[in-house]
Amino acid sequence: MHNSHSQQLPIIYVCGYASTQQDVESRVSDPFYGFNTGSAHIRVGDQGIPKKFFFESPLIRLMTDYEYLPILDYQQFVNGEFENRDAQYLNERVKKLKDPLKSIWIYRFYDVTSESFGSNNPVRLEIEQIADGLKKLITDVKQATKANKVYLVAYSMGGLICRSLIQKVYPENNEKAEDHIDKFFTYGTPHGGINSQIAGGFFEQLTNFLEWNNIDDFNPQRMFKYFTPAKQLSNPAQQNSENFNPQSLDGTFPVDRVFSLIGTNAKDYEPGLGISQKLVGLQSDGLVQIDRAYVKGSHRAYIYRTHGGRYGMVNSESGFENLQRFLFGNIKAKISLINVDRELLNREDTFYQMEVRFSIRGLPVAIHEQTIEHNSPITIKTEDLQKKHIPLFTAFFMSDRSATGDDTCRYLLHTCFHSFSKRQDWLFKEHIENMPIWSDRLLVDTKIIDGKQTATYSWRSVDLEPKHKFTKEIPLPRNGQKELGQQAAIHLDISQWD
Repeated sequence: MHNSHSQQLPIIYVCGYASTQQDVESRVSDPFYGFNTGSAHIRVGDQGIPKKFFFESPLIRLMTDYEYLPILDYQQFVNGEFENRDAQYLNERVKKLKDPLKSIWIYRFYDVTSESFGSNNPVRLEIEQIADGLKKLITDVKQATKANKVYLVAYSMGGLICRSLIQKVYPENNEKAEDHIDKFFTYGTPHGGINSQIAGGFFEQLTNFLEWNNIDDFNPQRMFKYFTPAKQLSNPAQQNSENFNPQSLDGTFPVDRVFSLIGTNAKDYEPGLGISQKLVGLQSDGLVQIDRAYVKGSHRAYIYRTHGGRYGMVNSESGFENLQRFLFGNIKAKISLINVDRELLNREDTFYQMEVRFSIRGLPVAIHEQTIEHNSPITIKTEDLQKKHIPLFTAFFMSDRSATGDDTCRYLLHTCFHSFSKRQDWLFKEHIENMPIWSDRLLVDTKIIDGKQTATYSWRSVDLEPKHKFTKEIPLPRNGQKELGQQAAIHLDISQWD
């Protein structure tokens, strides 16, 4: 293979929302804005019992595993205001790095809101202003490091700031985001806004009215404004936000270069005494609903972590494993279930869900879990059955970090296919809770040599070790074919990733 991992580029981290002035002061007192936060807990087992497990933080892991180094002093305080330092200073600072491309830049946009630095006019910036500042930072980072592009890594509201840059600021300056940004990764970003399951539309209307500390930034009406270029907003024919889909990039950036990490643990979200978890419901990470936490068409992973706190997703091993593989991996595998029997469509009183878990050899945690228990199964749509194509997961691998040291990537896909009756009396007839009509574990070894893929597989119900060669399709075992159709198979589209 010509390279064992994707190129390494400067990383710019964009943090999330600070609701109160106390939160702002806490944020700015941390040199890394929370990117250095680790954890010592993990939920394990069927009962979700806490276990001691140390994750150092994404910042430290990037430093120890990839020799990235942070640059903190790119700003200076002049006449009561913050501004980026001049090019000469940044160039001298970057020269001290072993590899300028391996640099981490924390976008400290809340510093101007803090009262602790003696600012003449501490102010909360609008998202459009923060996005414009991010554009300036990217320009300075590219010039100082001689990088052609950067990686954007964002947490919560930080993802909305990045999207305002991508969808509004760059187009307004007649520039394309993809000329400056290579990949875009979000942790728990409310791409579809935040909605209360209890108060519904009233909650959105109330926050729009209050506009307290920019809390209305998470409502679709406000999102329409900071995602839409000024030229379009000034055109009466395009001012209507009724058809606006807040989760769409509208062609401003390739969705194949975007990854949305989604948390599914609402119960352990502690901030606000659990009030937010009650407002948004259990199908969330405690703050952001699962179905609003991704960019349409982007790669996604679901992990049993909360929005923040001791079980948060930024400070999690599973979050970092997805991050590093998306940024630095060299193999991409798109996994789907295909050719499911259309006879299932004729069962009008039945609907279907799938559970999917994905694990990679050598890792202490699963990197993707969509389960009924975690309120995140794949609900199979009629159009998916009609197309005979059900997307399951897209995985990224780093062959030079294989557990065996021979560039072989081994992974396990655990699938469960459930059927449920739509009838009101279904609980009292043939239903058995958590009993799928088909379930199995697929074990795959894959390797790419000189651009050519070699792969073997085994269904664990049949063979313990992968020994059957395949190119793209893996037929289901007999018990799976009996339930889902003779032609049903797992489709793996494996390709190089950069």
